[in-house]
Amino acid sequence: MKVSIVIPIYNVAPYIEECIDSVMNQTWKGNLECILVDDCGTDNSMQVAENKLHGYQGPVSFRIVRHDKNRGLSAARNTGIDAATGDYVYFLDSDDEITPDCISMLVGPLKENTYDLIIGDYKITGSDMPKAPLLLKNRTVLYGNDVLNAYRKMEWYMLSVNKLYRVEFLNHHNLRFREGIIHEDELWSFQIACLAQSLYAVGYETYIYKIREGSITVKRNHERRCHCINVILKEMCNFAVLHQLQNSKDVHNLIHNFQIITLDSIHKEAPELLHSFYSEQRQMMKTSWGQSFMMDGMDIRKQLRDLHLLVPVPLAIPYLKLLFHFL
Repeated sequence: MKVSIVIPIYNVAPYIEECIDSVMNQTWKGNLECILVDDCGTDNSMQVAENKLHGYQGPVSFRIVRHDKNRGLSAARNTGIDAATGDYVYFLDSDDEITPDCISMLVGPLKENTYDLIIGDYKITGSDMPKAPLLLKNRTVLYGNDVLNAYRKMEWYMLSVNKLYRVEFLNHHNLRFREGIIHEDELWSFQIACLAQSLYAVGYETYIYKIREGSITVKRNHERRCHCINVILKEMCNFAVLHQLQNSKDVHNLIHNFQIITLDSIHKEAPELLHSFYSEQRQMMKTSWGQSFMMDGMDIRKQLRDLHLLVPVPLAIPYLKLLFHFL
């Protein structure tokens, strides 16, 4: 079995050496390749990376794949998937690190079985921001709709990193990151959860997620963020129709929970954008309260969540603002 680690590189000169070190220091002695994707940054990140690789004679097979212009994180990850020759692909952000036993821990379950998705736990450094935890116990195995149901219940996290994805599964469903947006992990993990038929949870921290000033995580561009969120919502709705999942309660609630959470976020961060942001959603999603009622039955909380669909946009906005107080 072979594992491909994909590291997109863009303006991370102070961090890339430690990231590469963490790959070189893996205790797993199996067939491991690491694909560095040059996304045409403006600093000397690639020079630092190339200097680090110069003279390396360890067991990891490093390759550099170059873009001809900056295309963004999603495109760089897609380039990595397409270039990967492994049975499984693993995404590592270039300003983060993995623990020495990361790959060893994650490939362990594959000695006995094959899974579409293997997920480990992680820790955050550089910030006291709350962590979306891995709630599944160590050695938990999920099959079929239980994978999606566990994701809907937030038992496994949305981040795309720190997971082994079976490449044959990704290619069979033509799963790739949506390019040109931020918050791409929201859409990617939704799609993975909808289609993955097997998941194995490793309840150990195998990834070090670093928060730094200037990262995509820290920056806020409200207008672009609103646009990207609406793109994601539209893609989610289209994906559900394409894969005939529109009658799945888990899919329905993932989409509508994402809508409410992001509306609440915009209300707090950029209230002047809420009306236009929400109006676009109403035209795009075309969901009625009656449909939500049929889907959720007597679940009062979800009926209240979707009650805004009953009234015109100008009246829905005050209702939503009231709803946000109880989130």
